[in-house]
Amino acid sequence: MPQIEKLRDIRALETIPDISLYYFIGLILIALVFIIAAVVMLWRFYKNKKQYDLRKKVLNRLLNVDFSDSKKAAYQITKYGRYLATEQRSKKLFEQLLPKLEKYKYVQNPPSFDKEDIKYYDLFTESVDE
Repeated sequence: MPQIEKLRDIRALETIPDISLYYFIGLILIALVFIIAAVVMLWRFYKNKKQYDLRKKVLNRLLNVDFSDSKKAAYQITKYGRYLATEQRSKKLFEQLLPKLEKYKYVQNPPSFDKEDIKYYDLFTESVDE
């Protein structure tokens, strides 16, 4: 009987809480947050790059306007200038340039560009190009 007394000292098995599932779920959530943040940052970078490239193309078109056809040139300057006039100074210069372009737009046979109008155009393109 003495051996049975020794066996009664052994306790029943204890349950150990297993929280490894919660660690795994937490790790997956953290990874998803990082993946979503990376995707959003790449999307914003691509969007800004695309917008910058478009602005660059429009600026290039504005700088290469052909003044031989003054009517077409006036329309192109107006079209591209509206897109590029985003800052206060460029908006003000564009508003000053618009009335000067009106005399070339709505005439059947428009005159060729004046030197003064070309100076306003050059000043506007310099303000946009900065």
